[in-house]
Amino acid sequence: MTELAIRLKEAREEKGMSLDELQAATKIQKRYLTALEEGSYDVIPGNFYVRAFIKQYAEAVGLDSDQLFEEYKKDIPNTYHDDVSEKISGLAMQRELPKSSKAAEWLPTVLIVIGVIIVIAIVYAIIQFGISKSGQTDSNKAVTQSESKYEIPKDSALKNDGNTNDGAQTDSKKDKKAPEQKKKEKSSEKTEIKAAGTEGSASSYNVSGADKYKLELIASDNAWIRVRDDSGGSLKEGTLQKGETYKKDITDQKQIEIRTGYAPNLKIKINGEVLSYELNPHDVMAQTITIKMKK
Repeated sequence: MTELAIRLKEAREEKGMSLDELQAATKIQKRYLTALEEGSYDVIPGNFYVRAFIKQYAEAVGLDSDQLFEEYKKDIPNTYHDDVSEKISGLAMQRELPKSSKAAEWLPTVLIVIGVIIVIAIVYAIIQFGISKSGQTDSNKAVTQSESKYEIPKDSALKNDGNTNDGAQTDSKKDKKAPEQKKKEKSSEKTEIKAAGTEGSASSYNVSGADKYKLELIASDNAWIRVRDDSGGSLKEGTLQKGETYKKDITDQKQIEIRTGYAPNLKIKINGEVLSYELNPHDVMAQTITIKMKK
């Protein structure tokens, strides 16, 4: 075992996580996690994956991956040889590519001809549609004019009286609806979640616009989480199973801290509003998120 392997295993055991829980949090197969803890990198397919798995493992158990890579760089394989071999393979493939055939030379011309035909067809269809619509409009006008000849005129005085009554009724309805509309507008105040800043794998957010706050954590797949209150006490720690939701009223908290081992599988909501990750969850999978509430 290398020093790095020992460090990773000790960090996992200090977290109290089993290999199965770590597998759920990182989406790395258990046999590869075991290989990392034993320093047996031959099991893992390529140096690129070795480095990527070490980074995910470290962040899931709360270690700084950048510091880890610097401290144990002698134990971590370099991807230089992989890059060189990929470039050599690419050059070889370019040399083996056959020269373009005559059919390939004619392809741009054929595509242009097909494009012109399609454009002509579209223009023709538009013209036909315009002619058809114009004919229908003229027909409707003729029907309307013929009907107007036989229309019985209404008494203008009665018509004015009716408009006056309608206006009074409309004003009355507006007066009745005004308090209800104000009440509805007041109740529709939205909770706002704004990013406050990031540092490494940590980000912070300010939440405002409500007197009460409710937290929801929804797992689209297995995701390890830890939730702490403003005094550092643990509210929830463990793995959320696929489709499971954790709910908590956090109105009496000034702030909460959420730690996730695999952000792509975790959706965070405050009062039903979805928190948009400031750090791309696919780039930074293990994140620490601090949420501050303003009433």
